Amino acid sequence: MASTAPAAPTVSLNGAKPREPGGSGSRPPHSVSPPLPPGPRAPAIAQTVAWALAPTWLLDQCAKRIGRTFTLTFAPSGLKLVMVSDPEDVRTVFTAPAEIAPSATGTSPVAPIMGPNSVLTLTGEAHMRQRKLLLPPFHGERMREYEDVIVQATRRDMESWPIGEPMRLQEHTRRITLEVILRAVFGVEAERMEELRSAIAGLMTPLHPLAVLLFSLRRPSLDRPTGALGRSLDRLDAVVYAELERRRSQEDLAERTDILSLLMQARDEAGRPMTDPELRDELVTLLLAGHETTSASVAWVVERLVRHPEKLRRLIEEVDAAADGGGDEYMTAVVNETLRVRPVVPVVARMLRQDMQVGPHLLPAGTRVMPNIYLTNRNPRAYEDPAEFRPERFLDEPPQTFSWIPFGGGIRRCIGASFAVVEMKLILRTALGELEPVVPEGARMWRRGEWVRRRAITLVPAAGTRVVWHRRSRTAG
Repeated sequence: MASTAPAAPTVSLNGAKPREPGGSGSRPPHSVSPPLPPGPRAPAIAQTVAWALAPTWLLDQCAKRIGRTFTLTFAPSGLKLVMVSDPEDVRTVFTAPAEIAPSATGTSPVAPIMGPNSVLTLTGEAHMRQRKLLLPPFHGERMREYEDVIVQATRRDMESWPIGEPMRLQEHTRRITLEVILRAVFGVEAERMEELRSAIAGLMTPLHPLAVLLFSLRRPSLDRPTGALGRSLDRLDAVVYAELERRRSQEDLAERTDILSLLMQARDEAGRPMTDPELRDELVTLLLAGHETTSASVAWVVERLVRHPEKLRRLIEEVDAAADGGGDEYMTAVVNETLRVRPVVPVVARMLRQDMQVGPHLLPAGTRVMPNIYLTNRNPRAYEDPAEFRPERFLDEPPQTFSWIPFGGGIRRCIGASFAVVEMKLILRTALGELEPVVPEGARMWRRGEWVRRRAITLVPAAGTRVVWHRRSRTAG
């Protein structure tokens, strides 16, 4: 049954234009900045702890008690983030000119890890140059070349699944997506796979909830990490630079189709290639952002399906029919709905360089305004029963641009979005073609669903999607 929820309204930017410096609408020098939207009454330290350990609870409470726009304050720096989630306001922010509302990722804690040349941290013309160089490998025929890699990686990992016994699925989906990105993006052979995998694991392991909390309570810094995190980053950099040097010496570089080789051959409009530091930053970004987010999204799909057996059964029937040439309309709806109700990244950030009207609020220059993915995807103006898992709502109409934003939006929408969706579908189709998951016996605390837990910058199932897989009778024997 299709959802009867209204689509996100079409929005005029009239009244949402930024104030031009020196224009009739600009503030005179030394005038008082307009106030930020209201926020929780709790002290900054409490808001910081809640954001680190219970982010979706905090966001739900703020939306319920304050409204769809509010300001969070973090200790000890006093940093203030303005959260917006009305589709009209999201559109205003995403369509604002880049010179007025650029990305704030370059001044976030991820910047020292991704690097100054990452498409995530760059702004303006430099960002557009990198984006144009990165786009071709992720679209069209190129993506089809990676489908076999995804299926093979899934089947290899499935051989280790303990059939009939409880398991944490996300540990396995993380291994699958890491192998996929290593093979598809780097094209590395088996002998170097373990070296890269180990280096990446060293970066991800320290980021458990307590580490996230301690990190959140530190003053923001753009310095390169030190300690265990810094050593892991040094190790990954060494492996990446060695791979660049080795790849450049290969005679078959022009014939290779992996993403690294394509990027090394890419040229911008002026005929310039990427430098090694630029390649390093983009590769580290793809490694860390690409595999972790997709692995969590696949885990969330299964976490939702096992608690809605009728939807799981419908999807399995479609998977069986697809083997005989059927379509994947319901699979697409399931993926879209999971990305809506359980987005892996909760926010994206913009830094205002001028005063800008966003909905009823005049936000001053210098404001970090955050289109809130989690709350936007659950906005009751756009969705009927927004907290409910209903893939059927997307069968008759696709998601609307500014009320479904799991991959961000505007000119900074995730480059790997299409790749991620294809990967999710293939992993699910491969697994469900042979096996069927159920909630483990006695898992009472997870019966209605696993809580949301923060892992670094991602939101993942608290128990790692704990399920039991059974062989399907269709494939048994």
